[in-house]
Amino acid sequence: MDKTEKRCPRCGSSFTCNHSDTAHCQCSGVRLSDSARSYLAAHYKDCLCRRCLDEIAEIYA
Repeated sequence: MDKTEKRCPRCGSSFTCNHSDTAHCQCSGVRLSDSARSYLAAHYKDCLCRRCLDEIAEIYA
């Protein structure tokens, strides 16, 4: 499996990204609305940590 240590561009925390096996990645299970996905695409070019994804999912629910 291809795990990568990353730093969240939103909050600066470090996390492990498992982009080669998304079913077992820290972002697995986050449900994002279309507006949340649009916001993420417009503002970030890389993965965010689970906490930030959960916060954005709630804001754009």
